Amino acid sequence: MFYKDSIEVMDNHSWMYRDSPQGLRRMDYCKGVQGFINFATSIPRNFTDGGIRCLCKKCKNLKFMHQDVVTMHLLTKGFMQDYLCWYAHGELFVPNESMVERVVG
Repeated sequence: MFYKDSIEVMDNHSWMYRDSPQGLRRMDYCKGVQGFINFATSIPRNFTDGGIRCLCKKCKNLKFMHQDVVTMHLLTKGFMQDYLCWYAHGELFVPNESMVERVVG
């Protein structure tokens, strides 16, 4: 319900690591970054000293920055490697069926 604008982005993170052939950011990437910012800022516990964790390639979730700075970092530097579950921003890890070992018997 309060994640209404970001739920679409939350369900599919494939946009995070996809660039155009010329290295320019695609529109789905820009929309995804905004969806991420909407998601992260909708959870009050994500804020420390007025900022949220920056998950760009350089900051790697170690620095807290204003959401506008995080947005610019993501648009210019991209996301840190392999951050498909936004665990540091309130997303719960839910393994999909292919990740769960099945026990027969």
